[in-house]
Amino acid sequence: MKVSAYIRSAIGLTVLLVTSNLTFAQSEDIQRAVDAYDGGDYAAAIAIWEPYAHQGNREAQFAMGVLYFEGHGVSKNLDEALAWFRKAANSGHPTAMFNLGVAYWEGRGLNKNFSQAVDWWERAAESGDVASQYNLGLAYYLGKGAQKDIDKARSWLTQASDQGHADANRVLGVIGEKDVATQSTPSAAAVSAPSSTADSVETSQAESVEVESVPVEQAEDKAQSPIIVTTRFRAGEVSLDKLALRSAPNSQSPVVHTLRQGTPVKLVQIQGSWGRVEIPSPVRLWVFGDYVQGAPEGRVTANKVRLRNRPTTSEDSRVVAHLNRGDAVTVHSSTGDWKHVSSQTPIPVWVQLSGLAEQNPVTQDWLDNFNALASGEQEKSEASSTNTTAPAPAPFRTAWVKTGGTAVIGRPAPDAPKLNLLAKDTPVKVIGSKDSWLMIQSPMGLDVWVYGKFISETGGSAKINDNRVRIRSLPSTGADSDVLGLLDKGASVEVKSRKGDWIRLRVTSSVAGWVDSGGLTPPGAVSADWQERWDAIRSEVGR
Repeated sequence: MKVSAYIRSAIGLTVLLVTSNLTFAQSEDIQRAVDAYDGGDYAAAIAIWEPYAHQGNREAQFAMGVLYFEGHGVSKNLDEALAWFRKAANSGHPTAMFNLGVAYWEGRGLNKNFSQAVDWWERAAESGDVASQYNLGLAYYLGKGAQKDIDKARSWLTQASDQGHADANRVLGVIGEKDVATQSTPSAAAVSAPSSTADSVETSQAESVEVESVPVEQAEDKAQSPIIVTTRFRAGEVSLDKLALRSAPNSQSPVVHTLRQGTPVKLVQIQGSWGRVEIPSPVRLWVFGDYVQGAPEGRVTANKVRLRNRPTTSEDSRVVAHLNRGDAVTVHSSTGDWKHVSSQTPIPVWVQLSGLAEQNPVTQDWLDNFNALASGEQEKSEASSTNTTAPAPAPFRTAWVKTGGTAVIGRPAPDAPKLNLLAKDTPVKVIGSKDSWLMIQSPMGLDVWVYGKFISETGGSAKINDNRVRIRSLPSTGADSDVLGLLDKGASVEVKSRKGDWIRLRVTSSVAGWVDSGGLTPPGAVSADWQERWDAIRSEVGR
């Protein structure tokens, strides 16, 4: 993206919202979006950026702001642009902070407020944003939005000048201190806020960085301000619901668990766009019961014993890790011949960094919350360990369709787009609910839309050709087109129809829709006849 030309006032105040060059590379997905945008394929860029933006990725949030500001791929909308800029700014994006400052200074889409503008520019300037350093220096020189302070004006203008801002050097001459620009930069204590006491983790696509924890150092006055703790890990919180926890840093590796939004995690290693994390509760996996002796505290009785994400050896059960003879485990429950266990040696698990919101600096409150959750999980495990033979609950409830023509829709609202109609006595999996609506999966799958460039067709077959491709309820990226799920590279799909650049697909997994609860029997446990009917339909669909 090109940087917009600045509009300057008489003494050089930068006042135009800018769309900085988005050559970031937090993930391959984001870079694909940048390439699509630069090539004028705005729909493809939006299809990638939008979910990341909703998940809290600050670069994607900023990009959405640019799209609405420029009117590329969407209707130009300053309110929407500023809303996305604010989200990105709150996530620490310097250019988004600069843009909010300009909007407040000029009263563009926001009530004019010089002090708010100065506040945003100060935050961005402390992050090294040269345009904000320049504007901040002028604000202190003019005494607008902040008390007039020539020393602060010189300090900020000097920092901007040292980064090559020509007008900053000129204004320093206007102030009357022409030699200031040639002096060394003032000390950090004089011109910037104190740096975080949390050690940073350097990241790159090419290398992996290990981080070890060190003793906590507490601030003295807990009553007056949050206690900051010194760590060698990065702290974060899950920024979206059901964030996948995987066994390796790639989207093809097995999902071993999902995390709820708001779950605190310790980020201990970074590899590309992935982070290895520690979570409050140990990861629980399945092992064939003959290989574990003792309960609730047990030992593995053989070498290379496989841990799986499901209590079966079928195709949908993946090997996640291995344990050896003598390894200690905690047995949480049993079902059939399988035992649900957690290893006392932590199993490495990974998440995509775009699904985390960083907690910086790390506070004692955050650490106390993490430790309390960990202790609570331990107590819960100990309390339930007296009955380790109880079967593990199914991850869904079951129901039957009561009347023919029951509609499956994209979101729990009467005006949502219809995906399919279900016949009477169709078995469904109930995986969620909201008000009078039930989220379901159908054995026949659902008909959804995918942007055409993400589908490769060979003969009569079709496959998804990229990772994390969104499936939608309508052939558009508009607000009424619901994102129903994600598909990864290699997933087989059935092409049903086309509309413009979009293709309608029949997808049998990784997608769910909503049904009015009145159209289903009351949800219950898995029964033999329900399972038999579900398997029969699935088998027929798979032919």
